[in-house]
Amino acid sequence: MNQQTWQIGSIVSMGCRSLGCFIGIGLGIGLGLWAMSPGYSQSQWPGFRGDGSGITQSDVPTRWSVDQGIAWSVDLPGYGQSAPVCWHDAVYVTSSDGPFQEQQHVHAFDLPTGKRRWTKPIDASMKVENYFRNSRAAPTCVVDESGVYSFFPSGDVTAMTHAGDVRWTMPLIQQESGGQIDNERGVASSLAQTASHVFVLVDHHGPSYLVALNKSDGQVAWKADRGDRLPSWSSPVIAHRGHRDLVITSSADTVDAYDAVTGESLWQLDGLQGNHIPSASVVGDRIFVGSTTMYGGATDENATAGANCCIELTTDDGKPGYRVRWRAERANSYYSTPLAFAGYVYYVNKVGVLYCIDQETGQQRFAKRIGNPCWASAVGVTNSAGESLVYFVLKNGFTVVLRPGDQYDQVARNRLWDREAMMEAKAAAEQQRSANLVPADQAKPKTGPEKVFAGMPERQLHQMFSYDDPTVYGVAVAGNRLLIRTGQRLYCVGPAEPISKP
Repeated sequence: MNQQTWQIGSIVSMGCRSLGCFIGIGLGIGLGLWAMSPGYSQSQWPGFRGDGSGITQSDVPTRWSVDQGIAWSVDLPGYGQSAPVCWHDAVYVTSSDGPFQEQQHVHAFDLPTGKRRWTKPIDASMKVENYFRNSRAAPTCVVDESGVYSFFPSGDVTAMTHAGDVRWTMPLIQQESGGQIDNERGVASSLAQTASHVFVLVDHHGPSYLVALNKSDGQVAWKADRGDRLPSWSSPVIAHRGHRDLVITSSADTVDAYDAVTGESLWQLDGLQGNHIPSASVVGDRIFVGSTTMYGGATDENATAGANCCIELTTDDGKPGYRVRWRAERANSYYSTPLAFAGYVYYVNKVGVLYCIDQETGQQRFAKRIGNPCWASAVGVTNSAGESLVYFVLKNGFTVVLRPGDQYDQVARNRLWDREAMMEAKAAAEQQRSANLVPADQAKPKTGPEKVFAGMPERQLHQMFSYDDPTVYGVAVAGNRLLIRTGQRLYCVGPAEPISKP
């Protein structure tokens, strides 16, 4: 592969803030990253959806194809559903392998070239069945100047240096839940972070909680009990009110705010429906909530649409509060988190319909079928020419690039793989599933909605739920590169040149 010049563009402060599976804001260097406004250093994408907003500044290409514009791609051992994270010229991503996901790994790659820097194992403290409808290395890491912090469905939280040396490991679910989790799909919530803590959300049919762990040593700083909850896989996000950081959780039919330092419960909005998978977006003083209909849970599309809403953070007599600014009338999410960007909020539902909502009023501007659902969350990009663009990376590997506006304005539709590559990925995923088949006498009985599907042929289930591979699970933007993660592969879209597979 030809070596490409790696340039970090200018950093522009855009004056709004948030963090949540984190919003990096302003120019973010070191510990000040998550306390500034969107537009942190272009070479940093420190967590799920960057800083939690999904917004950045970059000259990511708008057009590419199977043969041009893909800087590199690499195989990932095992399987994973987490998104990549970036810190300067390093990319981090996780995967798992083995019948009970006993082989857990954190991988580091060189951003300019795709060369693997290191792969480090994490011992699983709890068995999690390696089943295609379960979480498989789904939680996304966070990264700061000290290193990378990972979380796996086994409940293990680990801090590593940028060189891959383990600083500490915390078997969170073993310690806080006695190893018992009643969640039919497994744990999938990504980490959130402030300068001093990482935050883990565990909602299930049982004692649920939000935990803050010290970044320095992995010890529990505080734990907020949340009672028995419906299973949920959404991730916490950080908001800022003056000098105070808030942890926002949109999960299991409520939105809650906690003090990030003490864990104090500050307020709760209840009566929602379907906010079990999409996480909240925080942009400035606004929280944008995503909800979806789902089997065994929220089924009323109208009620679920109203739970796709905008909440404004307020302060009353010095105390944090909120008010609901609007509720959507028709919009519904699915796996992906809503994107609030350039005056609009974008939701993609389970059949691939894109809803564009006015960010101030909640009124629908358009609805358009874009061909496939998004399991990866959309990204809003402002380039060096001042142009705003939205990138929807669809589950099937196509990327739709739009200009924000009242009408659907498509700039490009780009393909990531061809039929040959798709068939190779299908075969590799099927081989991985066969190798990790749990012996019948060791498999736990299915519970909840999964009980209905027990005994059905896997191929039939794949067809019913569109779980076939290759599937795009997560994206990241760093420098002028777009990183796209499937279950077993990591792609880097950059200045056009032939694909290289280090």
